[in-house]
Amino acid sequence: MLNKLTKLTEEGHTALSSRLFHPYYDQATYGTELLFEKFKASKNQNRFLKLIWAYGVDWPCDKIELAKICPDVCPVFGTPLDYGRGLNRSFNPSVNNDEGFYQPTLDHILARSNGGKDELSNYVVVSRKANQFKSDMETLEELDCFYQGMKRVYFT
Repeated sequence: MLNKLTKLTEEGHTALSSRLFHPYYDQATYGTELLFEKFKASKNQNRFLKLIWAYGVDWPCDKIELAKICPDVCPVFGTPLDYGRGLNRSFNPSVNNDEGFYQPTLDHILARSNGGKDELSNYVVVSRKANQFKSDMETLEELDCFYQGMKRVYFT
């Protein structure tokens, strides 16, 4: 997995560094015309993509504060996160099976079902792949059981 993650990380950084931004307003790409105008005027358009992404997240929180906690890389896998939406996405999920390593998702650190709150301090941005692996696990015991089972079944 380390070799694959190293390769994915390198490919991700290469793709994101060579991204060309869509030059015209498109709702699926920029959300609102106001965000598009601010994006065009921004000195750091890559960073501004985090704010556009945050406005597309339908969770209760201050979108500007959410954008501030968005990491450049997945804290679980270390792969770069692509905050581009629509025509600004660097990865196409119907072509790239590894797209889940680059797609940011918002998750609760402590699930609401276990008393977690819908507040910024309980949110984490991770890749879709990391979020899928975590699934509904809530304890270290569940994580260890999952890890041991995966090793036993797939990697003996």
